[in-house]
Amino acid sequence: MKPRDCWPVLAKKALEGVELAQSNVLLARNKVESLENSRHKICEMMAEYKAQSQIIQGRLHSMSETTNYRHFITQLQILLEQAEQQISTAHLELERTKELLMQAELKKMKMDALVEQDLASVKRWERKMEQKQMDALGVTLYNLRA
Repeated sequence: MKPRDCWPVLAKKALEGVELAQSNVLLARNKVESLENSRHKICEMMAEYKAQSQIIQGRLHSMSETTNYRHFITQLQILLEQAEQQISTAHLELERTKELLMQAELKKMKMDALVEQDLASVKRWERKMEQKQMDALGVTLYNLRA
C-alpha cells in the first residue's frame, strides 16, 4: 500500500488558495491605506484653504473672493464625504478578504491533516504487514525445528 496521490494535490491546491487570499488581503489593505492618505490630503487642503480664507477675511476683499473660497471648501467637504464612504467600503472589503483568508487557511490545515492521516495509515498498514510476515516466519521456523 502506498500513500494516495490525491491528498498532496489537494493540499497544494489549498496552499494556492491561501496564497491567493493573502494577496487579496494585501491589495485590500493597500487600497484602504491609499484612500486614507487621500482623505488626509483633503483634510490638509481644507485646513490650508480655511486659513487662507481667514487671512483674506482680515483684509479688504471682494465678495467673489469670499464666495470662491467658500465654494472650494464646500467642494472639498463633498470630496471628504466621498472619501469617507470609499474608506468604509474598503474596510468592509478588507474584512471580507480576511474572512476568506481564514477559510482558506482552515481548508489548508484540513488538507494537511488528511495528508498526515493517510501517511499514518500507510505506516500502520506496513507495520501490520511486517508483523504478519514476522509471525509467519516465526511459525515456519518453529515448524522446521519440530
